[in-house]
Amino acid sequence: MRTGKEYLESLRDGRKVYVGGELIEDVTTHPKTRGYAQAIAEYYDLHLDPEHQDITTFIDENGKRESMHWFLPRSKEDAVRRRKYAEFLFRHFKGGIFTRPPAGMNVVMFTQVDDQEPWAENSRFTGPRRDLTGNIQRQWEEVTSKDLAISPMFVDVQYDRGREDALAETPMLSIIEENDEGIVVRGWKAIGTSIPFVNNLLIGNLWRPGQTPEQTIYAMVPVATPGVSVVARESRAQPDADPYDRPLATIGDELDGMVYFDDVLIPWSQVQHIGNPDHSKWYPQRQFDWVHLETQIRQCIHAELMVGLALLITQALGTSRQPVVQAQLAELIRFRETCRAFMLAAEETGFETPGGLFKPNNIYIDFGRAHYLENQHDMVNKLIDFCGRSVVIQPTKRELDDPYIGPKLEQALRGSEISARDRIKIFRQISERFLTEWGTRHEMFEKFNGTPLYLINMLTMQRTEYQVDGPLTQLARDVLGFGDTAELGKRAEEAEKASHYASVRFQPDYARGQDVHEGYIGHQTKEGTGRP
Repeated sequence: MRTGKEYLESLRDGRKVYVGGELIEDVTTHPKTRGYAQAIAEYYDLHLDPEHQDITTFIDENGKRESMHWFLPRSKEDAVRRRKYAEFLFRHFKGGIFTRPPAGMNVVMFTQVDDQEPWAENSRFTGPRRDLTGNIQRQWEEVTSKDLAISPMFVDVQYDRGREDALAETPMLSIIEENDEGIVVRGWKAIGTSIPFVNNLLIGNLWRPGQTPEQTIYAMVPVATPGVSVVARESRAQPDADPYDRPLATIGDELDGMVYFDDVLIPWSQVQHIGNPDHSKWYPQRQFDWVHLETQIRQCIHAELMVGLALLITQALGTSRQPVVQAQLAELIRFRETCRAFMLAAEETGFETPGGLFKPNNIYIDFGRAHYLENQHDMVNKLIDFCGRSVVIQPTKRELDDPYIGPKLEQALRGSEISARDRIKIFRQISERFLTEWGTRHEMFEKFNGTPLYLINMLTMQRTEYQVDGPLTQLARDVLGFGDTAELGKRAEEAEKASHYASVRFQPDYARGQDVHEGYIGHQTKEGTGRP
């Protein structure tokens, strides 16, 4: 495990990073970037603190202590252990304000490590066939042994979605040459989170109709590779503000961004798969299921924080015993408990993958994420309603410290059994999270993280046995006396063949207790661990 100091030093590697149009010479010292770099350094040091080692580390099969962000769960107990680790991290960083710490991004490799053979086997080449066997394992051993930070970049630039052949015309990342050293690539990957602050980019595809073989690339690419340019959005960090007034923006900002590859050579040893769009249909959602599990855990922490802030502010205002307020508080509490129930259900009904990992049930992960997104705005509005106009007109720390007006403000703004300064702290936290540009960027990320709400709902129908001839209609068929389902099944199959999704069409993932991809049927799940 590396230290925070070693992590910061690893970022001084000559990487080319633009933030809001400015070329950043050193992301560890520049005002726009240093706050988040320091936060991740703190993250690494947190794993080395003996006080927390039982929750932040594990002992591997070689007797070596490693960070829990590399821990591969192989039982329900392991999944619970990873969840408690994630909860600890999100609570430590002020209730999940950093949506993608290394723990939430390293997991993208879990599916590849779990089921490695098809990636090399299904690759297609324009020239001689290259042997990619073992590349995923070697890359996994490298990132774990060096404790590197990685970030997935799977999303491509937007294009004319009214016609499938338009995708081939976009300047998205494509192979322009295959040679003895590797592949030469050119073009854009459109979205990555905290990419100025990681060591390696994990390049992949979210398959879309019209994707070409040249655009089908999975590889591990160091950020400092010659020809790689990171173009991050403008930073919302406020490093020079008083932390009392800006309790979150002063910490930093995890920067989303794009990356341009200018005739970049990716050695064959860093390539995982190329050239087969059909192969790429089967994997992206399964890879991001592990990310979405971390998302679900984080959203439970968000919901818990909302409840806590609501209870504190209504107590401070003296409104907590009003019947209307109590009814609204109950809705917030139910929201938090429902989010948590989906998370626990995912663990309880998880299943074994082909490589022996224990995967919490992706259906309940998706249900939980959908529930959060559908209700989060209403819960935030309730929280702001509790505050009233005071959430936006609180005095600054400088005014509170003023020898003349400060004491008068403190007398006027003290709450029920709480000082004015502590009462204002609650308002400031709510305002920063939900009403500032920093906070709304954070909320925007949660809304579109991985898959937006409509796609989460669509996945429910594509990845489960909720078909007309499936088990969910058995009771209705019995009540109606329909009997044999053969004709129903035939009609359902014909309807499915006729359907066409203009958006991303993901393949079924463990839909019937098995792993599926092109030309391969994986191991059946263990007895009693499959989807209910």
